Amino acid sequence: MVTISKKVEYSIVFISFLAKNKGKNISLTEASKKLLLPYRFLGQLATSLKIGGIVEAQEGKNGGYRLVEGWEKKNLFDLLEVLGENKAMVTCLGDKSCVRAKGCNLKKMWEKVERGWYLELKKVKLSEI
Repeated sequence: MVTISKKVEYSIVFISFLAKNKGKNISLTEASKKLLLPYRFLGQLATSLKIGGIVEAQEGKNGGYRLVEGWEKKNLFDLLEVLGENKAMVTCLGDKSCVRAKGCNLKKMWEKVERGWYLELKKVKLSEI
């Protein structure tokens, strides 16, 4: 079965927390304590989310993280992209040197499943979480 990584799971929890605290800067310390997430790992995720244009950071006494304007338009597929988690579902889809590629009748089926999966991820907006 397809599994969701801790990176994705914790990022969704963090984004949801920021959404509930709209307009307020949330420090990593506060988020880590309230969400029961590892501080260092949350810091790494926040950096990725910032680079990916989902959150913004402000330094200083009243600093912290908040969602960027327009974050609601992003979807779960965008989140996977930002976190580097948009990997092929099975190795033959991500590996062009599959030894069984010639004459394989399963690759088309896996491509169809993966395409459907990505289409569904694109339908779920981050604002729905």
